[in-house]
Amino acid sequence: MKVLGKILTVAFLSFLTACSSKQATEGVAIVGMVEQIVPNGWVTLEEIVEAGPTAIDTSEIGQDGRFKLSANITQPAFYRLNFNGRQFVTLILKGDETEVEVNVDGNTPNGFSEVSGSYDTQYIRDMDDLMNAFQTDVQSLNQRAIQARSVGDNQAFQAVQVEYMDLARVNNERLKDMVWESLPSLAAFYGIQRLDPEQYYSFFDSVSVELSRELPTNPMVMNLAQMVDVKRSLTIGAEAPEIALANPEGEIIRLSSLRGKYVLVDFWAAWCRPCRHENPNIVRAYEKYKGENFEVLQVSLDRTREAWLNAIDQDGLPWLHISDLKYWNSIVTKSYQINAIPASYLIDPDGKIIGKNLRGPLLEAKLQELFGQS
Repeated sequence: MKVLGKILTVAFLSFLTACSSKQATEGVAIVGMVEQIVPNGWVTLEEIVEAGPTAIDTSEIGQDGRFKLSANITQPAFYRLNFNGRQFVTLILKGDETEVEVNVDGNTPNGFSEVSGSYDTQYIRDMDDLMNAFQTDVQSLNQRAIQARSVGDNQAFQAVQVEYMDLARVNNERLKDMVWESLPSLAAFYGIQRLDPEQYYSFFDSVSVELSRELPTNPMVMNLAQMVDVKRSLTIGAEAPEIALANPEGEIIRLSSLRGKYVLVDFWAAWCRPCRHENPNIVRAYEKYKGENFEVLQVSLDRTREAWLNAIDQDGLPWLHISDLKYWNSIVTKSYQINAIPASYLIDPDGKIIGKNLRGPLLEAKLQELFGQS
Protein backbone atom coordinates (compact mmCIF):
# COMPACT_ATOMS: atom_id res chain seq x y z
CA MET A 1 0.00 0.00 0.00
CA LYS A 2 1.38 3.44 -0.97
CA VAL A 3 0.57 6.70 0.76
CA LEU A 4 1.64 10.06 -0.64
CA GLY A 5 1.32 13.75 0.24
CA LYS A 6 0.16 13.60 3.82
CA ILE A 7 -0.24 16.96 5.53
CA LEU A 8 2.69 17.73 7.82
CA THR A 9 4.27 14.30 7.48
CA VAL A 10 7.70 15.86 7.97
CA ALA A 11 6.66 17.02 11.43
CA PHE A 12 6.92 13.49 12.75
CA LEU A 13 10.21 12.30 11.26
CA SER A 14 12.45 11.06 14.04
CA PHE A 15 15.90 11.33 12.57
CA LEU A 16 18.74 13.46 13.92
CA THR A 17 19.82 16.50 11.95
CA ALA A 18 23.01 18.53 12.22
CA CYS A 19 23.17 20.90 15.16
CA SER A 20 23.78 24.62 14.94
CA SER A 21 25.97 26.51 17.37
CA LYS A 22 24.05 29.71 16.68
CA GLN A 23 22.61 31.34 19.80
CA ALA A 24 19.68 33.69 19.21
CA THR A 25 19.51 36.67 21.51
CA GLU A 26 15.88 37.70 21.09
CA GLY A 27 12.47 36.17 20.62
CA VAL A 28 10.82 33.27 22.38
CA ALA A 29 12.82 31.62 25.17
CA ILE A 30 12.53 27.85 25.57
CA VAL A 31 13.72 26.75 29.01
CA GLY A 32 13.39 23.59 31.03
CA MET A 33 14.81 20.67 32.94
CA VAL A 34 16.05 17.24 31.83
CA GLU A 35 15.60 14.50 34.45
CA GLN A 36 17.91 11.87 32.95
CA ILE A 37 21.14 13.79 32.46
CA VAL A 38 23.46 12.40 29.77
CA PRO A 39 27.19 13.30 29.89
CA ASN A 40 27.88 16.08 27.37
CA GLY A 41 24.14 16.13 26.63
CA TRP A 42 22.57 18.69 24.34
CA VAL A 43 19.20 19.87 23.13
CA THR A 44 18.40 21.35 19.71
CA LEU A 45 15.41 23.42 18.67
CA GLU A 46 14.41 22.42 15.12
CA GLU A 47 11.84 24.09 12.88
CA ILE A 48 9.68 21.68 10.87
CA VAL A 49 9.87 22.71 7.22
CA GLU A 50 9.04 20.86 4.02
CA ALA A 51 12.64 19.71 3.55
CA GLY A 52 12.73 18.27 7.07
CA PRO A 53 13.71 19.47 10.58
CA THR A 54 16.08 22.47 10.41
CA ALA A 55 18.23 23.38 13.43
CA ILE A 56 17.47 26.85 14.84
CA ASP A 57 19.39 26.85 18.12
CA THR A 58 21.32 24.34 20.22
CA SER A 59 22.49 24.28 23.80
CA GLU A 60 24.40 22.02 26.15
CA ILE A 61 22.37 20.63 29.04
CA GLY A 62 23.84 21.85 32.33
CA GLN A 63 25.04 19.59 35.09
CA ASP A 64 21.86 20.49 36.95
CA GLY A 65 19.79 19.36 33.94
CA ARG A 66 18.73 22.86 32.95
CA PHE A 67 18.80 24.25 29.43
CA LYS A 68 17.81 27.42 27.59
CA LEU A 69 17.19 28.07 23.91
CA SER A 70 15.70 30.98 21.99
CA ALA A 71 14.32 31.75 18.55
CA ASN A 72 12.94 34.67 16.59
CA ILE A 73 9.44 33.68 15.49
CA THR A 74 8.00 35.60 12.55
CA GLN A 75 4.83 33.51 12.18
CA PRO A 76 3.29 30.48 13.92
CA ALA A 77 5.09 27.27 12.97
CA PHE A 78 5.81 23.73 14.12
CA TYR A 79 9.03 23.06 15.96
CA ARG A 80 10.47 20.19 17.93
CA LEU A 81 13.03 19.83 20.69
CA ASN A 82 15.61 17.13 20.02
CA PHE A 83 17.16 15.81 23.22
CA ASN A 84 20.38 13.93 22.36
CA GLY A 85 18.56 12.22 19.50
CA ARG A 86 16.75 10.14 22.14
CA GLN A 87 13.57 12.07 22.86
CA PHE A 88 11.62 14.52 20.69
CA VAL A 89 8.94 16.97 21.79
CA THR A 90 6.74 18.72 19.20
CA LEU A 91 5.83 22.36 19.80
CA ILE A 92 3.89 25.14 18.13
CA LEU A 93 5.62 28.47 18.73
CA LYS A 94 4.26 31.96 18.05
CA GLY A 95 5.90 35.37 18.11
CA ASP A 96 3.67 36.70 20.90
CA GLU A 97 4.99 34.15 23.41
CA THR A 98 7.89 35.14 25.64
CA GLU A 99 8.83 31.93 27.42
CA VAL A 100 7.88 28.28 26.99
CA GLU A 101 8.93 25.74 29.62
CA VAL A 102 9.57 22.12 28.66
CA ASN A 103 10.49 19.49 31.26
CA VAL A 104 11.38 16.00 30.05
CA ASP A 105 12.90 12.65 30.83
CA GLY A 106 15.37 13.36 28.01
CA ASN A 107 16.73 9.86 27.57
CA THR A 108 13.69 7.77 26.53
CA PRO A 109 11.68 8.03 23.26
CA ASN A 110 8.33 7.81 25.07
CA GLY A 111 9.54 9.32 28.32
CA PHE A 112 7.88 11.91 30.51
CA SER A 113 7.39 15.40 29.09
CA GLU A 114 5.36 18.46 30.04
CA VAL A 115 4.98 21.82 28.34
CA SER A 116 3.72 25.13 29.73
CA GLY A 117 3.52 28.61 28.25
CA SER A 118 2.32 27.47 24.82
CA TYR A 119 -1.44 27.23 24.53
CA ASP A 120 -1.25 25.87 20.98
CA THR A 121 1.11 23.09 22.03
CA GLN A 122 -1.38 22.00 24.70
CA TYR A 123 -3.92 21.41 21.95
CA ILE A 124 -1.66 18.90 20.22
CA ARG A 125 -0.83 17.17 23.47
CA ASP A 126 -4.54 16.76 24.20
CA MET A 127 -4.95 15.28 20.71
CA ASP A 128 -2.08 12.88 21.43
CA ASP A 129 -3.79 11.74 24.62
CA LEU A 130 -6.99 11.02 22.68
CA MET A 131 -5.18 9.07 19.95
CA ASN A 132 -3.06 7.09 22.43
CA ALA A 133 -6.21 5.97 24.25
CA PHE A 134 -7.75 5.02 20.91
CA GLN A 135 -4.69 2.96 19.94
CA THR A 136 -4.84 1.12 23.26
CA ASP A 137 -8.46 0.16 22.55
CA VAL A 138 -7.56 -0.87 18.99
CA GLN A 139 -4.80 -3.16 20.26
CA SER A 140 -7.33 -4.89 22.48
CA LEU A 141 -9.70 -5.34 19.53
CA ASN A 142 -6.84 -6.67 17.40
CA GLN A 143 -6.16 -9.39 19.96
CA ARG A 144 -9.82 -10.40 19.91
CA ALA A 145 -9.81 -10.43 16.10
CA ILE A 146 -6.70 -12.63 16.00
CA GLN A 147 -8.29 -15.01 18.48
CA ALA A 148 -11.53 -15.19 16.49
CA ARG A 149 -9.71 -15.83 13.23
CA SER A 150 -7.48 -18.50 14.80
CA VAL A 151 -10.53 -20.57 15.80
CA GLY A 152 -12.45 -19.85 12.59
CA ASP A 153 -15.19 -17.86 14.34
CA ASN A 154 -16.21 -15.58 11.45
CA GLN A 155 -19.20 -14.18 13.35
CA ALA A 156 -16.99 -13.05 16.23
CA PHE A 157 -14.46 -11.63 13.77
CA GLN A 158 -17.13 -9.57 12.00
CA ALA A 159 -18.46 -8.38 15.37
CA VAL A 160 -14.98 -7.06 16.20
CA GLN A 161 -14.89 -5.25 12.85
CA VAL A 162 -18.20 -3.55 13.60
CA GLU A 163 -17.02 -2.63 17.09
CA TYR A 164 -13.85 -1.14 15.62
CA MET A 165 -15.84 1.00 13.18
CA ASP A 166 -18.04 2.30 16.00
CA LEU A 167 -14.96 3.05 18.11
CA ALA A 168 -13.25 4.84 15.21
CA ARG A 169 -16.35 6.89 14.46
CA VAL A 170 -16.65 8.10 18.06
CA ASN A 171 -12.92 8.84 18.25
CA ASN A 172 -12.98 10.79 14.99
CA GLU A 173 -15.90 12.90 16.16
CA ARG A 174 -14.02 13.77 19.34
CA LEU A 175 -10.93 14.61 17.31
CA LYS A 176 -12.98 16.83 15.01
CA ASP A 177 -14.27 18.71 18.07
CA MET A 178 -10.69 19.22 19.27
CA VAL A 179 -9.55 20.43 15.85
CA TRP A 180 -12.42 22.89 15.59
CA GLU A 181 -11.82 24.18 19.12
CA SER A 182 -8.15 24.77 18.30
CA LEU A 183 -8.82 27.02 15.30
CA PRO A 184 -7.18 29.19 14.09
CA SER A 185 -4.17 27.48 15.68
CA LEU A 186 -1.86 25.38 13.53
CA ALA A 187 -2.72 22.59 15.97
CA ALA A 188 -5.62 21.98 13.60
CA PHE A 189 -3.11 20.46 11.16
CA TYR A 190 -1.82 18.10 13.82
CA GLY A 191 -5.30 16.70 14.34
CA ILE A 192 -6.72 16.86 10.83
CA GLN A 193 -3.92 14.75 9.36
CA ARG A 194 -5.32 11.82 11.37
CA LEU A 195 -8.67 12.07 9.59
CA ASP A 196 -9.60 10.73 6.17
CA PRO A 197 -10.09 13.69 3.81
CA GLU A 198 -12.42 11.58 1.67
CA GLN A 199 -14.74 10.72 4.53
CA TYR A 200 -14.55 14.14 6.15
CA TYR A 201 -14.21 16.36 3.12
CA SER A 202 -16.74 18.96 4.33
CA PHE A 203 -14.87 19.27 7.61
CA PHE A 204 -11.53 19.71 5.81
CA ASP A 205 -13.16 22.39 3.67
CA SER A 206 -14.49 24.27 6.72
CA VAL A 207 -11.12 24.08 8.51
CA SER A 208 -9.38 25.32 5.38
CA VAL A 209 -11.72 28.33 5.15
CA GLU A 210 -11.09 29.29 8.80
CA LEU A 211 -7.32 28.92 8.57
CA SER A 212 -7.13 30.77 5.26
CA ARG A 213 -9.00 33.67 6.83
CA GLU A 214 -6.52 33.96 9.70
CA LEU A 215 -3.26 32.71 8.13
CA PRO A 216 -3.59 33.30 4.37
CA THR A 217 0.15 33.29 3.60
CA ASN A 218 1.13 30.33 5.74
CA PRO A 219 2.54 27.58 3.43
CA MET A 220 0.70 24.78 5.22
CA VAL A 221 -2.58 26.67 5.04
CA MET A 222 -2.06 27.30 1.34
CA ASN A 223 -1.29 23.60 0.72
CA LEU A 224 -4.42 22.55 2.58
CA ALA A 225 -6.54 24.94 0.53
CA GLN A 226 -5.07 23.52 -2.68
CA MET A 227 -5.73 19.93 -1.59
CA VAL A 228 -9.34 20.75 -0.68
CA ASP A 229 -9.82 22.41 -4.05
CA VAL A 230 -8.56 19.34 -5.93
CA LYS A 231 -10.79 16.97 -3.98
CA ARG A 232 -13.87 19.12 -4.53
CA SER A 233 -14.46 17.37 -7.87
CA LEU A 234 -14.60 13.99 -6.10
CA THR A 235 -17.08 14.80 -3.35
CA ILE A 236 -20.29 12.88 -2.75
CA GLY A 237 -22.80 14.04 -5.35
CA ALA A 238 -20.18 15.02 -7.94
CA GLU A 239 -20.14 13.35 -11.34
CA ALA A 240 -17.53 10.60 -11.43
CA PRO A 241 -14.63 11.37 -13.80
CA GLU A 242 -14.57 9.26 -16.94
CA ILE A 243 -12.39 6.15 -17.03
CA ALA A 244 -11.49 4.53 -20.34
CA LEU A 245 -8.96 1.67 -20.18
CA ALA A 246 -8.46 -1.71 -21.81
CA ASN A 247 -9.78 -4.99 -20.43
CA PRO A 248 -7.64 -8.17 -20.61
CA GLU A 249 -8.85 -8.77 -24.18
CA GLY A 250 -7.74 -5.29 -25.26
CA GLU A 251 -11.25 -3.84 -25.52
CA ILE A 252 -11.67 -0.29 -24.16
CA ILE A 253 -14.23 -0.18 -21.36
CA ARG A 254 -15.64 3.21 -20.39
CA LEU A 255 -17.20 3.94 -17.03
CA SER A 256 -19.84 6.00 -18.82
CA SER A 257 -20.91 2.88 -20.73
CA LEU A 258 -22.24 1.51 -17.43
CA ARG A 259 -24.73 4.35 -16.89
CA GLY A 260 -28.02 2.99 -15.62
CA LYS A 261 -26.26 0.69 -13.11
CA TYR A 262 -24.83 1.06 -9.66
CA VAL A 263 -21.08 0.60 -10.14
CA LEU A 264 -18.37 -0.07 -7.58
CA VAL A 265 -15.15 1.31 -9.07
CA ASP A 266 -12.40 -0.46 -7.13
CA PHE A 267 -8.71 0.47 -7.45
CA TRP A 268 -6.41 -2.41 -6.58
CA ALA A 269 -3.29 -4.38 -7.62
CA ALA A 270 -2.02 -7.93 -7.39
CA TRP A 271 0.92 -6.75 -5.25
CA CYS A 272 -1.35 -4.94 -2.75
CA ARG A 273 -1.96 -7.29 0.18
CA PRO A 274 -4.82 -5.23 1.74
CA CYS A 275 -6.50 -5.24 -1.69
CA ARG A 276 -6.28 -9.01 -1.91
CA HIS A 277 -7.72 -9.32 1.60
CA GLU A 278 -10.64 -7.11 0.59
CA ASN A 279 -11.43 -9.04 -2.61
CA PRO A 280 -13.46 -11.80 -0.86
CA ASN A 281 -15.74 -9.11 0.63
CA ILE A 282 -16.38 -7.68 -2.82
CA VAL A 283 -17.02 -11.17 -4.22
CA ARG A 284 -19.68 -11.81 -1.57
CA ALA A 285 -21.34 -8.47 -2.28
CA TYR A 286 -21.23 -9.05 -6.04
CA GLU A 287 -22.74 -12.53 -5.82
CA LYS A 288 -25.54 -11.21 -3.62
CA TYR A 289 -26.43 -8.09 -5.65
CA LYS A 290 -25.31 -8.75 -9.24
CA GLY A 291 -28.94 -9.35 -10.19
CA GLU A 292 -29.94 -5.97 -8.73
CA ASN A 293 -28.43 -3.69 -11.36
CA PHE A 294 -25.06 -3.79 -9.61
CA GLU A 295 -21.69 -4.01 -11.37
CA VAL A 296 -18.04 -3.95 -10.30
CA LEU A 297 -15.37 -2.25 -12.41
CA GLN A 298 -11.98 -3.11 -10.99
CA VAL A 299 -9.07 -0.88 -12.06
CA SER A 300 -5.63 -2.43 -11.60
CA LEU A 301 -2.44 -0.51 -10.84
CA ASP A 302 -0.30 -3.50 -11.73
CA ARG A 303 2.86 -3.31 -13.80
CA THR A 304 2.63 -6.62 -15.65
CA ARG A 305 -0.20 -8.35 -17.44
CA GLU A 306 0.84 -11.71 -15.99
CA ALA A 307 0.59 -10.58 -12.36
CA TRP A 308 -2.73 -8.88 -13.04
CA LEU A 309 -4.39 -11.87 -14.72
CA ASN A 310 -2.97 -14.37 -12.21
CA ALA A 311 -4.48 -12.38 -9.33
CA ILE A 312 -7.86 -12.22 -11.07
CA ASP A 313 -7.81 -15.98 -11.47
CA GLN A 314 -6.48 -16.75 -7.98
CA ASP A 315 -9.05 -14.54 -6.23
CA GLY A 316 -11.96 -15.60 -8.48
CA LEU A 317 -13.02 -12.11 -9.57
CA PRO A 318 -15.90 -12.47 -12.07
CA TRP A 319 -16.57 -8.83 -12.97
CA LEU A 320 -15.16 -6.20 -15.34
CA HIS A 321 -11.40 -5.56 -15.25
CA ILE A 322 -9.37 -2.77 -16.84
CA SER A 323 -5.81 -1.43 -16.59
CA ASP A 324 -3.11 0.46 -18.48
CA LEU A 325 -0.42 -1.42 -16.48
CA LYS A 326 1.35 1.80 -15.58
CA TYR A 327 1.52 1.29 -11.82
CA TRP A 328 1.25 4.67 -9.98
CA ASN A 329 1.68 6.49 -13.28
CA SER A 330 -1.73 5.29 -14.45
CA ILE A 331 -3.90 8.09 -15.75
CA VAL A 332 -6.59 7.18 -13.21
CA THR A 333 -4.36 8.02 -10.22
CA LYS A 334 -4.56 11.70 -11.15
CA SER A 335 -8.20 11.93 -12.10
CA TYR A 336 -9.29 10.05 -8.97
CA GLN A 337 -6.54 11.34 -6.65
CA ILE A 338 -5.48 7.79 -5.79
CA ASN A 339 -2.68 8.04 -3.22
CA ALA A 340 -3.26 4.66 -1.59
CA ILE A 341 -4.98 1.39 -2.39
CA PRO A 342 -7.38 -0.24 -1.89
CA ALA A 343 -9.60 2.70 -2.82
CA SER A 344 -13.11 2.66 -4.20
CA TYR A 345 -16.00 4.83 -5.36
CA LEU A 346 -19.64 3.77 -5.53
CA ILE A 347 -21.38 5.36 -8.53
CA ASP A 348 -25.15 5.65 -9.00
CA PRO A 349 -27.04 5.04 -12.30
CA ASP A 350 -26.70 8.75 -13.18
CA GLY A 351 -22.91 8.63 -12.85
CA LYS A 352 -22.84 10.45 -9.49
CA ILE A 353 -20.55 9.50 -6.61
CA ILE A 354 -22.61 8.18 -3.70
CA GLY A 355 -19.96 6.44 -1.60
CA LYS A 356 -16.21 6.25 -1.06
CA ASN A 357 -13.93 3.54 0.30
CA LEU A 358 -16.80 1.32 1.41
CA ARG A 359 -15.24 -1.94 2.55
CA GLY A 360 -16.48 -5.08 4.27
CA PRO A 361 -19.54 -4.37 6.44
CA LEU A 362 -19.71 -0.77 5.20
CA LEU A 363 -20.13 -1.89 1.59
CA GLU A 364 -22.69 -4.52 2.60
CA ALA A 365 -24.66 -1.96 4.62
CA LYS A 366 -24.73 0.54 1.74
CA LEU A 367 -25.82 -2.03 -0.83
CA GLN A 368 -28.50 -3.32 1.53
CA GLU A 369 -29.72 0.27 1.87
CA LEU A 370 -29.86 0.63 -1.91
CA PHE A 371 -31.39 -2.73 -2.78
CA GLY A 372 -33.35 -3.57 0.37
CA GLN A 373 -31.99 -7.09 0.92
CA SER A 374 -30.99 -8.41 4.31
